[in-house]
Amino acid sequence: MRRWSGWVIVLTSLALWLVACQPAPPATPTPTQTPSPTATPTRTEMASLTPSPTATATLTHTPTHTATPTCTFTPTPTSTPSGTATPTHTATPTPTRTPSMPIVYADRGPHGDLEIFIRWPDGTVVNLTNHPSADAYPSFSLIHRRIVFASNRDGPTHIFSMNADGSDVRRLTDSPFGDTLPSWSPQGTQIAYQSLLEEGNWEIYVMHVDGSNKRNLTQNPAIDISPSWSPDGRRIAFETNRDGDFEIYVMNANGSQPTNLTQSPDSYDITPLWQEDGRIVFRSDRGQARGEYRSYIMNADGSDVALLP
Repeated sequence: MRRWSGWVIVLTSLALWLVACQPAPPATPTPTQTPSPTATPTRTEMASLTPSPTATATLTHTPTHTATPTCTFTPTPTSTPSGTATPTHTATPTPTRTPSMPIVYADRGPHGDLEIFIRWPDGTVVNLTNHPSADAYPSFSLIHRRIVFASNRDGPTHIFSMNADGSDVRRLTDSPFGDTLPSWSPQGTQIAYQSLLEEGNWEIYVMHVDGSNKRNLTQNPAIDISPSWSPDGRRIAFETNRDGDFEIYVMNANGSQPTNLTQSPDSYDITPLWQEDGRIVFRSDRGQARGEYRSYIMNADGSDVALLP
């Protein structure tokens, strides 16, 4: 019995020794925490991080010079023209010009007022007046290289002249009621224009290039306006209501022999423009409602009237 007890003690001690010598199981690793992804900025946050671009400068309006507007006075039969009124600008066909001839015209300037511009044959465009008043109805003399125009810078509209670069501005007329629509004679010796003598009485005048020797060519109580020189400078076409309606007349350069060319009592024929080929372009509402004008062309004696396309 003692022998069996000794073996039990030995075996038990051996088992305890084996257990003590057994290597410990490796510890289960703690999983590494996956880092949270960086949050994607919202559109608002991105915008706040993006530098603001420099503000774009406001563009200054540049006049379009592909079509040359010709300023013409259009009479309103129900109201009397006023010498101080801002001129009404109605586009009419542009006469043929020699290639070396610059084009002068009125257009809205950068501040919205009417200015006189010149476009040279090389395409250069220059604002000549740069004045806060209304400057319109320019006419260029290649002989004198000067421009005459109408402006209300001194109150009522008057005729001014200046060099082709806008310098040396001179006032040529001083009518108390207003003068407008100047036009150089082809030879550059005279300037025709219309002047308001009293309410409702517009007359056609001519003067020397320096404003001297003013002469009333029409001397009629009716409205006589829109003078246009013939290519040879011997005659002047104009519009008048001396027959009750507006017609196109022509007279000699001294005012003699005024002749009705259109003779269309049921329509208004206005704004004559003498072409270099000797014909006259004008506007008329014939066959249309009153005031709905179309462009026509006729011979200098009033024959062969044709509607322009």
